[in-house]
Amino acid sequence: MNIVELTQRCVFAALVALPAGCMDLPVDADVEARQGGGPGIDLDIGADGTPGFLLEDVELRPGVTVDLFVNLYGTLDKASKSKHCHFAVHGGVFAAASWRPYAEALGEDACVLVADMPVRGNSGVPQGALFGDLDLFDYVTAIEEVLERLDERKIRPRTILGHSMGGTLVQMLQQRLLDEGSSLRKRFGIRDAILVASDLPAEVPWALGDSGDLSGLIQAFAVEEPAYGSLFEIPVALWPAFYFTDRDGDVVPGALTPAEIEAGGFNALGEPLRAIHQLNGTGPFTSRPSAGAELFETGTRLRAIAYEEDIYVQLAESETLYQHLTGDPASRCFVRVLGPDTVHVLQFSNPQALVDAIADSEDCHY
Repeated sequence: MNIVELTQRCVFAALVALPAGCMDLPVDADVEARQGGGPGIDLDIGADGTPGFLLEDVELRPGVTVDLFVNLYGTLDKASKSKHCHFAVHGGVFAAASWRPYAEALGEDACVLVADMPVRGNSGVPQGALFGDLDLFDYVTAIEEVLERLDERKIRPRTILGHSMGGTLVQMLQQRLLDEGSSLRKRFGIRDAILVASDLPAEVPWALGDSGDLSGLIQAFAVEEPAYGSLFEIPVALWPAFYFTDRDGDVVPGALTPAEIEAGGFNALGEPLRAIHQLNGTGPFTSRPSAGAELFETGTRLRAIAYEEDIYVQLAESETLYQHLTGDPASRCFVRVLGPDTVHVLQFSNPQALVDAIADSEDCHY
């Protein structure tokens, strides 16, 4: 069975098994507020009790703005300590809280900063355009503006992480900056970039994306939301089929339940359908976003973390991505995470495995 057939089978099985009313899942309303800042840091508090930074009127394109919230998971008591923080970018249909288990696994001295993209978590609704009108370029602008606003506060993390679609956004941002004669290192002082189960650019072959079968799957989950426009939505009840199944089509040990996913705030309502088509080179887009060869050859060290049981991106494909972006044929900073539970969202179910993978590759170089 190829990977396309496996993905379709898992989703179809979940749809058949979906009982009536199962979307009305209980949500734990008691979200513990986490300690964050010290006397030298002025923090806002998000609607879910998470400390962080509310950045108002972030311009995504002319005439379109949104209030974005940068969640602080862990502790940051002085701006000067922010160089030890990780700035993380969440994946598609995920929220910033999807990085919280990773931050907790890092320990009490952790500092992980994660911006909620629009219409999820503690961030707001775009003004001047429907949410469904946004695309990946708008998301890249959002990340760039967030980093700029943090820099103005002298908060300058040296490490950026991107999971899944977030990995593509990191690549797109680096590409944009290089095209402007800058880079993540020159503009923001970012020394390390870590792609985690990243989606793939147009230049890297991708069995699932190049099969032509994604168009139907995406359209199957296209929804018209009166207040937001055309969105791609994955009902939380289907998350085990989408994200916690291995390459044999089985739900892995330690998989989170839909109720746990909602209680943790890991999921978003959805993504702009246009952005998902752009990510996958489907619909009105004839190819996926581009990322040039040796995009991370110098300045910012790149590491790529890939999971053995990921049904979306295979280990060999992730290694090709790493080699393409670094020009390192020896794959010195490419990290394979092996084991029966190493699915696309391992950071939710076994975040310590991701922490260990990053720590074990700390001394790599190319």
